[in-house]
Amino acid sequence: PPEKVGAHCLNHNRHSIGICYEGGLDADSQPSDTRTLEQKASLLALLRELKHIFPHALIVGHHDLNPMKPCPCFKAEREYRGL
Repeated sequence: PPEKVGAHCLNHNRHSIGICYEGGLDADSQPSDTRTLEQKASLLALLRELKHIFPHALIVGHHDLNPMKPCPCFKAEREYRGL
C-alpha cells in the first residue's frame, strides 16, 4: 500500500513509492529496456492512477536517485514527464 514505507531506494523510502517490473536485462544479462507492450501499458496506467492521487509527484528512475543503479534501463523521467 502507498502509505507503507517501502525498501526500494536508499534515503528515499519515506517519501516515495517504488514500482517494480520484471525484465530490464538483455540475453547477455546487460541492462536493456526489455518492456513488452503490455508492460508499458500497465505501467502507464499505474502511473496515471498514482499521478491522480499524488499530482505533484515526480516520476524518476532508480538510477536518477542512485547513479550506481542501472534500473529501470530506460529514461523514466523523460518518458513520463507529461503525466
